Amino acid sequence: MLKSYSSRGEFMSTKRFSVWTTVLVSVFFTGCETIQQALSLDKPTARLAGLKFENVKLDSATLLFDVEVDNPYPVALPLMNLDYGLSSGAEPFLTGSAELQTTVPAKSKKTVSLPANINYLDMLKALKGIRPGSKIPYKADLGLSVDAPALGLIKLPLSKEGEVVLPTLSGDNIKGILDFIKPK
Repeated sequence: MLKSYSSRGEFMSTKRFSVWTTVLVSVFFTGCETIQQALSLDKPTARLAGLKFENVKLDSATLLFDVEVDNPYPVALPLMNLDYGLSSGAEPFLTGSAELQTTVPAKSKKTVSLPANINYLDMLKALKGIRPGSKIPYKADLGLSVDAPALGLIKLPLSKEGEVVLPTLSGDNIKGILDFIKPK
């Protein structure tokens, strides 16, 4: 059945409406496809390759977590935050978080050393009787937050068990301990 139009303007208005509806529906479905493609992208992955101590003093130390991050995205991946917890046996001895200021280049895998500042003396106290220079078993549980495109902030869980040698203090630190115990 043919529809009759009372005027040419009404015909043009209906035709414009049909064209715009077709365009909008096409854009909507194309947009959905783009969103679906973005959401089906592989997520980044990370693994804890190891940990070590640096710059050890009585009141502070830097604990470096060596983390291998695989960025599948076509843009750089910002690393935002690191939450960590370490235990030896069943006893937790260190927890905290560190803000990060680094990125992993697009479409690449990179091992980054993520620093966490700790109080070395407090950590030794928490280990109850363990001395510097001792090798201890550890279990590390971490959460690495990354700012993923199209997904926003996501947390990648990491876990590792191993052994680490607690660093000994240098001569300057031993002098500082003696000065602290026995002031001049």
